[in-house]
Amino acid sequence: MTDIFIRGTIDPMDTKADPCHTRPLRVRLAAGGRVVIPAEVRDGLGLKEGDELILTQDGEGLRMTTLAQAVREVQAFFGRLKRPAEKVVDGFLAERREEVEKEERESGRRGRK
Repeated sequence: MTDIFIRGTIDPMDTKADPCHTRPLRVRLAAGGRVVIPAEVRDGLGLKEGDELILTQDGEGLRMTTLAQAVREVQAFFGRLKRPAEKVVDGFLAERREEVEKEERESGRRGRK
């Protein structure tokens, strides 16, 4: 078997997680490309059998992230792109209300003909 190093990511929002678990952990790559995540990491991240994980490769190695953490990272990235006081949902809802009012006016005109 070949040795592989995987950096675990502890959810910073999880107050039960122990930051000490971010130390490098040595695991083995088994038949079929299987890697066993140590119980202490699974427990710290709240991982259960069947949970989806995201595996990324960079110049430093592999990074395994929970799906929830990946979503938070994407939201944080795109959240920086919006203007400080901009309320995206409010703008969307206002546009949708205008569209509904326009559709209602147009359908009312058609009904009167």
